[in-house]
Amino acid sequence: MKRVFASLFGLGVALGAAAEDTSRNNELVTSVDQTTLEFVAESLGHSVRRPLDAGIGLLAVYTNESGEDELVYALQGKACGSDAGCLGLEIFVIFNGTFDAEIANRLNQRWSAIKATITNDDLYLTRYLILDSGQTIGNIRTNLLNTLAIAELIDKESSLAQAPAPPADTLTSIAYGDDTGTYANDGTCDDARFMSANAEWGYHRQHILKDATDCEALHRAGELTVHLEFGDNSGELADNSICDDPRFVGEGRSDINYDAQVKRDAADCLSAYSIGTINRR
Repeated sequence: MKRVFASLFGLGVALGAAAEDTSRNNELVTSVDQTTLEFVAESLGHSVRRPLDAGIGLLAVYTNESGEDELVYALQGKACGSDAGCLGLEIFVIFNGTFDAEIANRLNQRWSAIKATITNDDLYLTRYLILDSGQTIGNIRTNLLNTLAIAELIDKESSLAQAPAPPADTLTSIAYGDDTGTYANDGTCDDARFMSANAEWGYHRQHILKDATDCEALHRAGELTVHLEFGDNSGELADNSICDDPRFVGEGRSDINYDAQVKRDAADCLSAYSIGTINRR
């Protein structure tokens, strides 16, 4: 692996803190342009090396206080419109070398805040931010710092090829679904099956089985400890458009109240749970 940086810092510790400009931290943005991206990097004390060859974006470098070690990274605008503003932002760091998909898979299972991919044998670590609902400058800065911190912690490994494999357990039996949700692949799980009973917002119900990559990575990493398992359709009254599982309450539930129906009416209960006509007890 070609090392593009050497200094290490703890996850969440600010880079170049002495030179930080926090004056715009509370400013809400729904799109970014070249000027905004330059401010984000420079506000952290990083040096903008040059704009990207195409589109909105830049290469920047953080140099430690001794001036000996540096980390080069890129900020790139995504979903850009004709008004020169971009509704998305991608942060990425590249490791040059020869890597395979297994290494990327292991890193994805270990680090949920980034996405690891292989392009031309190089390893790309990226984080994607959606801006159309609004994010503060401070939140963008934090996302950048966390991405860089994870990149350095990964680089600290004696060998990326030895990145820990996921635990061999029952996680493989969980149906995670697909990535058709509105905010799939943003590093956050939007599937209500992985939420506590007090966090069942309608938005998350609509994304059941629709945020597979994010939810599986977070679940395997141990960051999601709640999982609502609906089971199968082996119940005697399964597939009759009403939920017979006694673990739920609500207008979408039948009067059946015996344990033999637990996890045996998956399709009916999943449908009712998705639209909010039943809740967990």
